Amino acid sequence: MTSTQRTALWAGIAVLTVGIAALVWWLTRRRAERILTGTGGGGNIVTAAVQQVVDTTHHIMQGQYFTVSELTRSAKAQANHIDNTPSAEIRAKLEALIVNCLDPIRRIYGRPIIVSSGYRCKQLNELVGGVANSQHTKGEAADLVPASGGSLAGIVRAAVQFGNFDQLILEQAGGSKWVHVSWRSSGNRRRILAYKNGRYTDITNSWESYLNSWA
Repeated sequence: MTSTQRTALWAGIAVLTVGIAALVWWLTRRRAERILTGTGGGGNIVTAAVQQVVDTTHHIMQGQYFTVSELTRSAKAQANHIDNTPSAEIRAKLEALIVNCLDPIRRIYGRPIIVSSGYRCKQLNELVGGVANSQHTKGEAADLVPASGGSLAGIVRAAVQFGNFDQLILEQAGGSKWVHVSWRSSGNRRRILAYKNGRYTDITNSWESYLNSWA
């Protein structure tokens, strides 16, 4: 075999290896996203292992941890045959929310985060009992919970450290708790609230003491 033939052979092997790796990545990602079918009030609940796969592939392909599809996926919408597809305007806001708020919080937190509720169209928002002017309906907010092994307190502290949010709300309904975070292109209030028993309390200046008893 000549040197030219050997070079061509190794080049062919390299191309084949890259092709196989790309195929494995695609199949893994598709399988993971099929698993992300969701449970609960308007969002997806997944294992840390699956979330880690999605986190990794998002980072490789997009340089981010979250996707618009993750923020619009809803088991509640699927079960009730509601089309939760965002408009182009809402989609742009969701992309801005990801890049300017959710991804930075995820990087600071350093662990997988689950979106339990993201964008909600008017019909879905009414179905889950959201307020009429909810930022979820505008593509400006997401509810976050930790994957297995994580903590709500960790997410809250990461969000506070990040700082550039509109509202950070420590929410509780019955036995369920989650962190609501929103972001706007301008006029972010950097307000921290607690929500319990249908009532909001401003804890911007006392969030840490509240967090110690909440999370």
